[in-house]
Amino acid sequence: MSADGKTVTPVDHVALRKNLADLRSQNPEAIVISFVNGYRNDSHEKIVAEIVRDVFGPDIEVVCSAEVLPELGEYERTVTAAANAVVKPLIRKYLRGLEHLLEEDSDTIRILKSDGGLTSLDLASELPVNLLMSGPAGGVQGVVDVIAHNTQYKNLITLDMGGTSTDCALIIDSKATLRRETMVDKLTVRAPSVDVKTIGAGGGSIAKFVDLTATMRVGPQSAGAVPGPAAYGKGGKEPTVTDANLVLGYLPERLLGGDFQLDVDAAVVAVKTIADQMGISTKRAAEGIINLVNETMYGALRNVSVEQGYDPRDFALVAFGGAGPLHANAVGRLLGAWPVIIPPAPGVLCAEGDAMTKLRHEQSISYVRLLSQITLDDLVEVTRPLEEGCTSKLLAALAGSSQTSLRLTYEVDLRFKGQALNLTIPFTQPEMTAGMEELAKTLARRFNAAHEQQFGFTMPSLELEAVRLGVVATDSSASVQLAQLKEQSEGVVRPPDSAVVNRKDIVVDGKKVTATFWDRAQISIPGCRVDGPCVISEMDSNTLILPGFYGEIDHIGNILIRPLDDGSSSTVTSHTPESAASFIAQNPVVPTLVSSALAAIRNEMDSLVLRASMSPGIREQQDEFNVVTDPAGKMLVGQFGSFIGEFLAMWNNSGGTIEEGDIFITNDPYQVDGAISHLCDVIILLPIFYDHNLVGWSANFGHLS
Repeated sequence: MSADGKTVTPVDHVALRKNLADLRSQNPEAIVISFVNGYRNDSHEKIVAEIVRDVFGPDIEVVCSAEVLPELGEYERTVTAAANAVVKPLIRKYLRGLEHLLEEDSDTIRILKSDGGLTSLDLASELPVNLLMSGPAGGVQGVVDVIAHNTQYKNLITLDMGGTSTDCALIIDSKATLRRETMVDKLTVRAPSVDVKTIGAGGGSIAKFVDLTATMRVGPQSAGAVPGPAAYGKGGKEPTVTDANLVLGYLPERLLGGDFQLDVDAAVVAVKTIADQMGISTKRAAEGIINLVNETMYGALRNVSVEQGYDPRDFALVAFGGAGPLHANAVGRLLGAWPVIIPPAPGVLCAEGDAMTKLRHEQSISYVRLLSQITLDDLVEVTRPLEEGCTSKLLAALAGSSQTSLRLTYEVDLRFKGQALNLTIPFTQPEMTAGMEELAKTLARRFNAAHEQQFGFTMPSLELEAVRLGVVATDSSASVQLAQLKEQSEGVVRPPDSAVVNRKDIVVDGKKVTATFWDRAQISIPGCRVDGPCVISEMDSNTLILPGFYGEIDHIGNILIRPLDDGSSSTVTSHTPESAASFIAQNPVVPTLVSSALAAIRNEMDSLVLRASMSPGIREQQDEFNVVTDPAGKMLVGQFGSFIGEFLAMWNNSGGTIEEGDIFITNDPYQVDGAISHLCDVIILLPIFYDHNLVGWSANFGHLS
């Protein structure tokens, strides 16, 4: 099959049957059929599929790549089809069992997908690859349905912290950001999913002492549910984040409404092991564990927002999951995102999102053409079968429903000609009917605005190229309405005395303070305010409010955490080398905190270069690196850091000066100690100043091709 979908060589039936006969001895469970140009014309894939079924019988699972993903990119299409084939027998068996178990209600069973929408049993069985990231998607969709649709806060960053990991995502204008590719282990699966960043930081994350560097590391290893944290009393011995929280007093000694007793002594013993290794007190070690995991989450949240070109301080932070509310205030303080919002029943928000979201189905195809060359007739011809496919699939899923209202939306992936990065730009049916000239202007304007938002620049003189066209159908029936709390008199409402569960000492920033433990159910009154330090307890989670902050209940029961002042009273301590050494000796976790922050910065640098580059050497081979160094060029994080010292020596010897705002660009291997090998390699060096003093360097290298 040629690139334009015309047959070059017909399928050789005889040779194919012989090869399949040889394959029978391996007893395959599934066979994937993927041809390079199958996305343009899948007739050969279908012919081969029929022969495969004839040779192996009807029970063999056969997956055609063009049916799973009719898009350009044979590698991603093949991997996605293979992933679909691997999980399809297992998922189909599970869903059939579920259908049998709920036989009387099987028509209304809905399965959550990775994009935050629901699908039917039949579609889930046919395309299980669309379910891979459905777990994290449920929580993000819950935030959209509960927070964005019912409060004034439309731009949100989510923090879903459980026992093993933490998921972070971005919601803009009440819509979760989506991505079209997901890394599953080392495989690139192309299926629409909520853009979630997952890190190995949870309540069960284990803290370890690293002998080589004499520092502490938290995660990604987890104690899991069994044996779990030492505090669970199930045989766990290693210190975890949960144990550290208990040692600091942030947790009540009984969880789950009093049904689960925590073992404080076991938690203290576990944390003491790493405290002894570091030569510090148990309480200080516990604070170190919490600070490290908070810093890790802060880095992930910055990455998920900065990667899209947004300042996290312009968003509200929503924390949920069993452990999220306990860390929310501290992470919000690092991020500068206010208010920090704790929804009602945060431990089950993912399930709430599953229950409240709607049916959604999308279909798309590759459509590579310059935007200026697309006519309205072309657009209608391509989108009409997509509309019909989406509508028929969704109407079939809604069969038997009293409401069958659908909404169709359209999207096109655009890029500058020659660029690797595609941006998905939405458009509507009325915009199509206005004519292609106006639609092209609208799409170009939206693309340039999106590019400017993400990367800080745009190139309006370059031609735009369409890569993919898609249609999304969603159930537009009425949404679930959340119950609102009974309004009270205006002004600040003080919590009732009966809401006090306990008062005890906790440790915050190395100091012992007395915290009040509140029963969330009894303070769930609109306008009710509690000041930190305090802990708000409920069945499935606990919310820590630090000194200097307060929590207020809104009209649907969210806790809104804000600082008591605007932060202007915060101070910055300047150290001499001697005082810094003394400070680190007393706080040995600080180097690890700094290292974690620098690693997060490096990740941001990597993400931006890989996404924005127009060089195949960078975007495909990832032939790039970055580095952050001290003022003399000694590497702090990254790779190949020694070249900056060579560059500085050359620059200083030539009488050059280094001023704030300078940017150095070179492709001369002799200027950078051979860190680059030829003229196609380019290095950009940026001096970093603080208070008008040179404090470091950052550099990016890329191979231009």
